[in-house]
Amino acid sequence: MNAIDILRFGHRDVVVAFEGLNPEQWTRVGVTSRWSLHDLAAHLASYERFLEDALVSVAGDAKPTPTLDAMKQDHAAFNAAQVEARRARSPEQILEEYAGAYERVMALATRLGPAKLSEPGTIPWYGPSYSLDDLIVYANYAHKREHCGQLKQFRQRA
Repeated sequence: MNAIDILRFGHRDVVVAFEGLNPEQWTRVGVTSRWSLHDLAAHLASYERFLEDALVSVAGDAKPTPTLDAMKQDHAAFNAAQVEARRARSPEQILEEYAGAYERVMALATRLGPAKLSEPGTIPWYGPSYSLDDLIVYANYAHKREHCGQLKQFRQRA
């Protein structure tokens, strides 16, 4: 598996999905049953920060991991809290946050390298035999693909 390529593909899909949107569309609920484009962007930004924190936790950096901690503390309330925390931000600010987190994710993943990314047991909170590669594929890439598909359908309906 090439985690770096998978990260690039997922990011490319998000960038393409959000390109050229009409400003009036950002607040209309309908991307999901509860979320607007603004909410979806906030959700994706929070998940990119979550992945960043997961990588930081394995890299051994003595940095706080607030998004990972929030996810582990109350997984059920995580999405609503993260979307609400970004409510006052503009779409541009949220997409900038997402892009900045993606850049840091890429730097961390590159620094960790393929061997560490595929090492089982590095993220026991996700599952005792899982690796960062698994998290990247299932909780990052597949997650982005799901939401990009919803966004594509939303655009077709609009």
